[in-house]
Amino acid sequence: MASAEQRGTVETVESDPGSAAIATLRRQAIWGGLGVAAISFACNVGALAVPIYNMEVFNRVMTTHNMRTLVGLSVGLAISVTLYVILDHLRVAAMTALGDRFARSISPALLRAVSIAGMRASNPMQAIRDAETLRQFIASPTLTAPFDLLWCPVLLLVLLAMGWGYALLAAAFVVILAGLSLLGNAVTRRPMMEANEASVNGFRDVAGATRGAEAVIAMGMLPTLARRWERAQNEALSAGTRGLLRSRSVAAMTHALRSAMTGAMVATGLVLVLNGYASSGSLVAVNMILARMLMPFEHFAGTLRQWADAASAWRRVRMVLREGVPARYTYPLPRPEGHLVVERLVFMPPGADRPILRGISFQVAPGEIIGIIGPSASGKSTLMKLLLGAAEPTSGGVFLDGHNTYLWNREDFARHVGYVPQSAVLTDGTVAENIARGGEPDLDAVIAAARRAGVHAAIAALPYGYATRIAGSGLVLSAGQRQRVALARALYGSPRLLILDEPNAFLDNDGEAMLDGLLTRLRAEGTGVLISTHRPSVVRSVDKLLVLQHGAIEHFDTRESVMRAIGGPQIRLVRASGKAATS
Repeated sequence: MASAEQRGTVETVESDPGSAAIATLRRQAIWGGLGVAAISFACNVGALAVPIYNMEVFNRVMTTHNMRTLVGLSVGLAISVTLYVILDHLRVAAMTALGDRFARSISPALLRAVSIAGMRASNPMQAIRDAETLRQFIASPTLTAPFDLLWCPVLLLVLLAMGWGYALLAAAFVVILAGLSLLGNAVTRRPMMEANEASVNGFRDVAGATRGAEAVIAMGMLPTLARRWERAQNEALSAGTRGLLRSRSVAAMTHALRSAMTGAMVATGLVLVLNGYASSGSLVAVNMILARMLMPFEHFAGTLRQWADAASAWRRVRMVLREGVPARYTYPLPRPEGHLVVERLVFMPPGADRPILRGISFQVAPGEIIGIIGPSASGKSTLMKLLLGAAEPTSGGVFLDGHNTYLWNREDFARHVGYVPQSAVLTDGTVAENIARGGEPDLDAVIAAARRAGVHAAIAALPYGYATRIAGSGLVLSAGQRQRVALARALYGSPRLLILDEPNAFLDNDGEAMLDGLLTRLRAEGTGVLISTHRPSVVRSVDKLLVLQHGAIEHFDTRESVMRAIGGPQIRLVRASGKAATS
């Protein structure tokens, strides 16, 4: 078994990369926010140019009729407005850059988390859409309101310089509108978030139905799914309407109060001017400054839906990051010999009341071919995913040359291990790029892998050979050809271990003969293979058989010994599995 020293220590492993990604985003938000706050401060200084210009024109030019003063003030205004436009553009550019930086920073960790969360999350791809929602929110004008609110104390000081009554009344207005904003957030946040969640659930059902459209239509499930989607939409619309009406009510109250406050400020100004506490020009400027000071509150009241949607999106993204990003070794590990050890492996999905796998232990030597058989729901596919380190074991572990496969850096691990899933899903790109696992193809290695998988001739017959572009569905290829391309992808780079989940599900007799010959060559080359299957033709090619039953090992021995114990392949395999099993 793998020793504690071989398995790596805490010092060699990253600690909670999901939380580390969140901490990085927070640091970026703090420093980026400080930068935007500084630009916003300068923008608001520039915005004071117009009211001060109007006040000075009224105070100086109207009384002195001095045209030079007017020209000087006008030149100063032109310069100030020009600077304001430049600064405002810089603020927009900075917000856009922050949104883009957020997307670039979060994407790698989120993609890893989503790929791992796929085993246990009901809708992991929603996190990708949520990240785009957050990017757009960060880059939108909606987020400028908090930065403009920071300017309120300075504007109050400007009003105080014009007259103490202006500042006192404006402070009262700020308190009232702040209270309205808090009230609006309190009464709209819950229904808006409920609407967002209901909408997400509805889209999840639609996405699931779309993926299985043929079965949905053929089995008459469409009306039922349509009713479920309609219920989810009704819940979303009902909660959204409640939240929207409350938001509109708060916004209407805010707008009405703003109008009343303008009149109150004019009345206050008249009293101050008539009693000699303020200049007459302040009457012209004060309402413009007040409007600037209260604008963030009104803007916030009108964008409560966007804030609620962004809060829901961030909550889901943070949950996926914290739960889905495993710690990994921080450095590449040596190329393994291919000795695999599975040690007391237990896996229980979150929320389940019983484990899928219970105390699985076995070893695979380099060059050994292990067949895994068992009835449906026995845990075969789950075992495959755990062998690949695609999910974290509840207890126990899987070790390749003594290194934990779950902790192994994914890019480094993929250089040494090949995998063929039950469903041969290909990615968008050329055939060569698919075989090269999405990287820059080494054409010699690509062709070598295709020849070993017996698909070189079929690829050469395509319109552009290895440069033929295929969609993710791979419809340009038959099901058998797609499976062979997936096998070539697994063989690319001469991995030391192959994990094959029903690799012959769509292969004809020639394909099965190719697979049999490939297994013979891999055995001679010292490449270990684990192959999940239900076909006796493949079982004849393996060295040992592992029989899973209810998540536990029922038999594990040489092929001949297991066959004698279970009564032969024709009886047990057909009876236990029937059609290709999924577990």
